[in-house]
Amino acid sequence: MGSHGPAYYKRYPEEFEVFKPVCKTNQLNECTNKEINNAYDNTILYTDYFLSKVIELLKRNSKESDTAMYYVSDHGESLGEGGLYLHGMPYFMAPDEQIEVPAFMWFDDSFSSLLDIEFIRKNAALLTPMITCSILY
Repeated sequence: MGSHGPAYYKRYPEEFEVFKPVCKTNQLNECTNKEINNAYDNTILYTDYFLSKVIELLKRNSKESDTAMYYVSDHGESLGEGGLYLHGMPYFMAPDEQIEVPAFMWFDDSFSSLLDIEFIRKNAALLTPMITCSILY
């Protein structure tokens, strides 16, 4: 479930609870902003770990096939900015935190040789509006 709230504390294993204290309820009004942000940050830490494992798997298989990964969030998340939390605002009035989403691309050497990586990097915002994109190869 990635970083979907409000129960952020349920989205990562205990060993990934690095940022503390954390909000341990889905009733965000019972938690401090720091606790909410820490729990959310732990979900991001775990997502980074998970994606690193996916990349390791792809690397191990890159001799048999060209491998690539494109990871993109389905929405952004408000963490108290302007008094808003989560991601349920209608698009026309949603703040940037809920609309702008991260994206991450990874290509093996063979696959990246087929692409103009610099063009993609320079034009990522034009190719995918409202997505902040990182490209690794």
